[in-house]
Amino acid sequence: GFKPKIIWIIVTENILWSKPDRERAAGQNIRVITERELRYYSQIAEHLGKAARYQFLAEFLRDQEIPELRNKTVPAIRGKLGGRKFYAFITRPRDLLKISFVNHRSLNDPEGAPTYQRLVSRSRIREIGKFIKGGGFFPTNLLVNFTRGVRFDKISTDEAADITFGTLYLPDRYRSAWIIDGQHRLYGFSPVEDAYLDRNIVVIAFEKLSTSEEAQLFVTINHEQKTVPKHLLDDLEGELKWGSDIPSERVGSVASRLINYLNTDVGRPFYNRITQQGIPSTNKTCLTIPAVKESLRRSGLVGRAIHNNKTYELGPLCGATDSETLDKAWSVLTTYFEHIRDANPNQWEKGRAGQLCTNVAVQAYVMLLAALIRYSEVNVATSAKELTVEEIMSDLEEFLQPVLDFMNRASDEKMEQQFKVPFGSGGPPEYYFRLCKIVKARFPDFEPEGMEEWEAEQSEENIGTADRKIKEIVVATQDYIFKALRETYGEAKDAYWHKGLTDKEMKAKAYARSLDADEDDRIPLEHYLDVVDYKKIIENKQNWPRFQNVFDIPDPGEKGYAKNVKWMDRVNELRRISAHPSRERHYKLEDFEYIDYIYTRLNENLRAVRDSVTADRANGNRIRS
Repeated sequence: GFKPKIIWIIVTENILWSKPDRERAAGQNIRVITERELRYYSQIAEHLGKAARYQFLAEFLRDQEIPELRNKTVPAIRGKLGGRKFYAFITRPRDLLKISFVNHRSLNDPEGAPTYQRLVSRSRIREIGKFIKGGGFFPTNLLVNFTRGVRFDKISTDEAADITFGTLYLPDRYRSAWIIDGQHRLYGFSPVEDAYLDRNIVVIAFEKLSTSEEAQLFVTINHEQKTVPKHLLDDLEGELKWGSDIPSERVGSVASRLINYLNTDVGRPFYNRITQQGIPSTNKTCLTIPAVKESLRRSGLVGRAIHNNKTYELGPLCGATDSETLDKAWSVLTTYFEHIRDANPNQWEKGRAGQLCTNVAVQAYVMLLAALIRYSEVNVATSAKELTVEEIMSDLEEFLQPVLDFMNRASDEKMEQQFKVPFGSGGPPEYYFRLCKIVKARFPDFEPEGMEEWEAEQSEENIGTADRKIKEIVVATQDYIFKALRETYGEAKDAYWHKGLTDKEMKAKAYARSLDADEDDRIPLEHYLDVVDYKKIIENKQNWPRFQNVFDIPDPGEKGYAKNVKWMDRVNELRRISAHPSRERHYKLEDFEYIDYIYTRLNENLRAVRDSVTADRANGNRIRS
């Protein structure tokens, strides 16, 4: 008769389960599901439909026997691939679904086994279901790993091919066949009618591979097909590259594992804040692995790859081994970000809607941590590598305090005003230097790398000088162009305008702009042109000989081209900064240098032309006399 299996589950939200409580629950065969796991299971149910039951059963009835699969056999071939035993056979989705399990990246194995698969795509499941119902089949195999030894009765052997023909007994336990590749093809049978579950599918099964070997196979297969997202590859690096002798891989693997530790540490700042592959982000779960990982790489906290990736340089949070580095970095980052979170809990809880727990902010605070450690090392004459976590945080406390004081007092409006920065790669450095400015206000000798340049970019004097020079460049360019055109074509019937400018569209736009002004306020049409229009006038082949000696200015370090006027495009862009200034849009240090270069060269050329004209006139006067 029917023998149901009872599964006891406690589902909780906002409850911090202690280790002893979890152990007591497990002792009574009660499973604990927090909001994090519930979110994963909800996604599984939504994506897989009826097939989700197999993933649930595999999770909650692990290793329990499936009576209907007892002594279930299939014809098979046994051989070796890459030194590993494999079985090739044909079976039915109905049977394979019962024993299969997909090691999804979004629910890390509680026993610490590496996880590598992405959550299934609902759209792909539907497409595959339609394909199956339309008579489609899969000539390619699924790749699985039997987690326990299987029985294989030999029938015959082909010694030349080194394979054995025989009968394979399928595993009869839940969660005994881990799907390495082909989850969509298998779960594609979930939305179709029961009869389709008896179709044949081709399987290659390895036996008792380690989970890291499974993950490596998964990446090898899918990365070559360019189907593995960078997000997932970044996440997997902590397992696939752990112990690597290649410095960049070593740093990446430590950073990846560290991020995973932070994301799963219940009650700590980053718990459930980092997005997982396949599960939609939310306002709170909004940090991404690539962004956080890049900040750890850039900061050097867990080491750097130097000398063209030939040398691994220890970072301030490094220990004697990578495992010690992981523990030390986790402790320091957790404590550090607890201070930040607690300084303004409201902003932290806002997630992406705030200015504190976002990709940009977290990257900036990681960079600040590295800068504060370097500053502390100089001030207390110690090396962070030699200090305990408690000693590091004790030394940092004084220098971090100005930032904490600011955040503790800051309203949401003040936080946005202070830390709303541009999107893109320039955002984290800008946020970081604004944090540094707060620290420097109390500790004037705090001067991390790049701070001096950033402050120069914020200098009112430098900005004012740049604005003035940009304006003078534009005015001088316009004056020279139209003075020359007037001298050449004259002003009668605006000949300088009609003959000097051959681009009808340019003239039409200038005229249209002039109509926006009141009739009494209108000025000559050349004043309604842009810098890019001046460039077109200068480049025109009939005008170029007249303007070359003034406007032919190669960019710094360039040998030059036939016409060196691309500087006008950049000047036009820089002019917009002056015309529409904001905290998000400002001059860079190299902009000041470029403006000064063009300003100097243009004035030198104009002076040379004036001197030449003066000399010609003087010579003409002498000849006439």
